[in-house]
Amino acid sequence: YDENGSFTAKAGMAAQVLDADGNSVKAFATLDEAFNAAIEGQTVRLLKDLTEDVTIDKNITLDLGGKTLTNTGTGKATITIANGATATVKNGSVVGGTSYYNIQNNGTATFEGLTATAGNTGSSMLDNWGTLTIKSGTYTGGLNTVKSEEGSTLNISGGKFVSDYAPKYNVTGTILVYGATTISGGEFIQNSTSTAARTIVTGVVEGYSSKTYVTGGTFTC
Repeated sequence: YDENGSFTAKAGMAAQVLDADGNSVKAFATLDEAFNAAIEGQTVRLLKDLTEDVTIDKNITLDLGGKTLTNTGTGKATITIANGATATVKNGSVVGGTSYYNIQNNGTATFEGLTATAGNTGSSMLDNWGTLTIKSGTYTGGLNTVKSEEGSTLNISGGKFVSDYAPKYNVTGTILVYGATTISGGEFIQNSTSTAARTIVTGVVEGYSSKTYVTGGTFTC
């Protein structure tokens, strides 16, 4: 801290940990060190663009700080929220790799102000197995832009969702859901000219209930 109380990290620091009041606790040379140091209720904030695949396995916030987190290309999601974790991810860009999902939620997650972009059309851009709330941001690309699996819960109240690709025969959507889904706002765009392309698709897996409620939003196909 300088004489005015302003925090400045050393050159080369990758991330800092903030307490529940938003005060900086410490800066770290690697994102992994910051995640290990953060305790429940704290925030890990990026200090520079990084190429890493990260797993959030505790109840924290990942603030991208306006920076970009880019997939390593090793067949993993750029961001994974583990089963049992509760996380908020916000304020920055997340770029997917040439295989696998860009973001995968297995826990409870809230997304705000993200710019998330798929790196391939062989898998969905975002895959949800848990409880996911999307409040804002821009989400683009993938086989489906957002896929929510059986037994999951998905709530979308805002954001922009854009799909540019669909295969020739198999039906895909900007939003493809198999669980309990509520859409109360947002912009949903399907740019593919394939006859298999849809904006919203609800599927059913035997043994699971599947319901989709749409009460708001704009839809273009």
